[in-house]
Amino acid sequence: MAHQNKLNNARVLVFGGTSGIGFSVANLCLSQGSYVTISGSNQGRIDSTIARLRSYYPGVPEDHINGYPCDLSDEQNMEANLIALFDTVTENGSKQINHVAFTAGDAFQMVKLNDFTIETAQFLSNMRITAPILIAKLINTGKYMPASSNSSFTVTGGVMAHKPRPDSFVISAFGGAMQALTRGLAVDLKPIRVNIVEPGAIKTEFWSGVVERMGQAVFEKYAKGTLVGEVGEPQDTAEAYAYLMKDSFITGTAVSTNGGTLLV
Repeated sequence: MAHQNKLNNARVLVFGGTSGIGFSVANLCLSQGSYVTISGSNQGRIDSTIARLRSYYPGVPEDHINGYPCDLSDEQNMEANLIALFDTVTENGSKQINHVAFTAGDAFQMVKLNDFTIETAQFLSNMRITAPILIAKLINTGKYMPASSNSSFTVTGGVMAHKPRPDSFVISAFGGAMQALTRGLAVDLKPIRVNIVEPGAIKTEFWSGVVERMGQAVFEKYAKGTLVGEVGEPQDTAEAYAYLMKDSFITGTAVSTNGGTLLV
């Protein structure tokens, strides 16, 4: 029996798909024949990303790549915004999603302990905890995703859950919470699989503010903290998400792509 391309004709929704890791996940899935929908906060960026992806694969039918905005920063309307997105993407449940990859996030929020506020925690919680739970709630309705081990929901954590840096205590805390959330959702959504990817230092647009302050030397610094001697590339990290979509026997598990950072 020939090996099956499990992503061919799969329907994949990528949150945060306009840049960085999310864009690379969308790119990879599209290359494998998936129907890909990207979501972000800005319709203009979504449109330009779709045009970019279509330029890579001119022979792919136009209906294989679409994108719609969903504002996850709107705390009061987050659930309504997500319902509207899922209804649009699935045509009210008639074309169910096989895989959801949640890579949405905001720039690093390194906070000194003396500067911590309740508002800081609430802001970070919305994107990292509340949004994934609400997505899981929609998946659990049975309307938008088949209840099968061939279906998956993959969230994103980070290496600082295991190896905190100075002033990273808040990010480390949410990284640990995401691990626990992944295991809990894997139990509640079974047989749908729930896993988490934990990237190390990956060269994405999120680093732009850090690079402005510290220059390109910041990448050299992080590269020295790995065994492979370099920071990660989003197209490599995307492979972790694809693996978790394809392996129907993995759930409640963290896959770390960090260049050996935890061993240095």
